[in-house]
Amino acid sequence: MRKVAVFVEGLTEQELVVELVSAVVGTRGVNVVLGRQWKGKVAVQPSVIDAALDFLVLVIDCSNDEQVMTQIREQYPSLTASGYTAIIGLRDVYPFVHADIPAIRAGLSLSLPNGAVIPELHLAIMEVEAWFLAESTHFSRVHPSLTVPFIVARGIDVVGTNGDAWGHPAGVLHSIYKLADMSYMSPKGKKTKHRVQRTLRALSFEELYVTVRGTIPSFDAFVKSLEIALF
Repeated sequence: MRKVAVFVEGLTEQELVVELVSAVVGTRGVNVVLGRQWKGKVAVQPSVIDAALDFLVLVIDCSNDEQVMTQIREQYPSLTASGYTAIIGLRDVYPFVHADIPAIRAGLSLSLPNGAVIPELHLAIMEVEAWFLAESTHFSRVHPSLTVPFIVARGIDVVGTNGDAWGHPAGVLHSIYKLADMSYMSPKGKKTKHRVQRTLRALSFEELYVTVRGTIPSFDAFVKSLEIALF
C-alpha cells in the first residue's frame, strides 16, 4: 500500500485535498486518514483501513500556516519509519502579498528535513480560494443567480482576472456569494466546515482537473505532486 502524508494549513485545504485525492484515484478507491494539530501535537482520527486498496493518504490540518513546516519536521521521522514514501505540504500566501512569495519560498526550502524522502512544499497563491474562483462554473450551482455575466456586471471580473492575481481570494469569493445574499465567511472572516463543504460540493473537479490546472501554475504543481506520489 502506497502511503502519502499531506500537511495543510487549515480546514479548507484539508477538505479540498480529500476531494482532490478521491478524484485523482477515481474508482480504485483510497484510504483517507484525517488528523489535526493542536498546541503542537497532532491527533489522528481512528480509521478503518481497507487493506485491499492501494493507497493510504494522511491529511493533517495544521491549523496555522507556520505549523505546516513545523509539523512536517516533527512528524518526518515517524512517517518515514512507517513507510510513507511522499510528504507534501500546502499553505496559503495571504495575508502576505505577492512580493513576499520569493522570501517565503526561500525560507521554506531551508527548513526541509534531510532524509531519503524529500518533502515537497506548495504555496497556494494567494489562497486555495483562487482555485475555486477559477472554476467559474460552480457559482451558479451555489445559487442560480450567480452566473458569470451577472458577477462580471457587478464589478468582479472572474473572466479577465487570473486566479492567482487576486490579493485575497477568499474575500473575493465571499463578495460574489453576497451578491446572492449568501456568504463564504463569517462576519469575523472565519470559515466554517458547512460553508466550505457547500463550495466543494458545487465545484466541478473535472473542470478543475482539466481546465483550471492549465491556467494556475500553483494548482497544477500541487496536483502533479499528488499524482506522482500516488502513481
